[in-house]
Amino acid sequence: MQLTPITTTIGSEVSGVDLCADLTATLGEQIHDALVERAVLVFRDQPIDPQTHLDLAAALGEVGATHPLYPSVTGFPQVNIIPNDAAHPPESEVWHSDLSCKANPPFAAVLRAELIPPVGGDTLWVDMRAACTALPDELRAQVVDRRAFHSLAHGFRFLEGYGHTDRQRSLSTTSDDTTAEHPVIVRHPVSGREVLYVNESFTERMVGMGDAAGAAVLERLFAFARHPRFQMRLRWRRNTVVIWDNWATQHFASGDHYPMYDREMQRVTVASSRRGGLFSNQPAPERR
Repeated sequence: MQLTPITTTIGSEVSGVDLCADLTATLGEQIHDALVERAVLVFRDQPIDPQTHLDLAAALGEVGATHPLYPSVTGFPQVNIIPNDAAHPPESEVWHSDLSCKANPPFAAVLRAELIPPVGGDTLWVDMRAACTALPDELRAQVVDRRAFHSLAHGFRFLEGYGHTDRQRSLSTTSDDTTAEHPVIVRHPVSGREVLYVNESFTERMVGMGDAAGAAVLERLFAFARHPRFQMRLRWRRNTVVIWDNWATQHFASGDHYPMYDREMQRVTVASSRRGGLFSNQPAPERR
């Protein structure tokens, strides 16, 4: 397995691996450790089927439950379909870390390109480890001991605007694990590296701060993390498979292909790392 860096801090293209034939326990361990180091791994020309998709996710840790708001591949309930077409306009044009509203957000995601537009539809990731390291001292001092409140309802507030009442009902009947407080700066459960853990989608407010002051701090953090120096951008091809570390990154799916072209992805969530560790029980960050 060879890794070619995409940027200095985040992302690598992986070659020398046939996921359809070579997926062993040893390879799974290698992929997992490369993922924790590089945060995003890109595999090109990998025509995997749903079972291999699941097997790849299981090699990284415990496979997560299906997402209640997206359909699944027939016979494979844990393989979600994420369509963008006339009935499903793009929804991910906001920087987010998947389900940060949970006490233990998912560790990773494995995304396979099924239908790719000829133009547009790129996905971007931001390295929240690098963003944390680069925080100005003055801004870090404001948040190092702070927590932020994350909620599922805040992350999917766009449903009302789309008129998706059936999906709103699904959202309201999902599990009780829909809100959480997390430190603004956390330690990655596997690598131990500090991560700036707020995102525009699910992070609703700062805890213990007035609304105006908290909103101002969050906006500064959001804007800082959006800087291109922390980002990588991927142009999809069919049969591209991407794995990302959801604890270390945020991502953004560009909807610039819509409404001219359709796009469809298939995703499996990895709930926890094979190396263990709980996101909700991290030590406090160090003061500087």
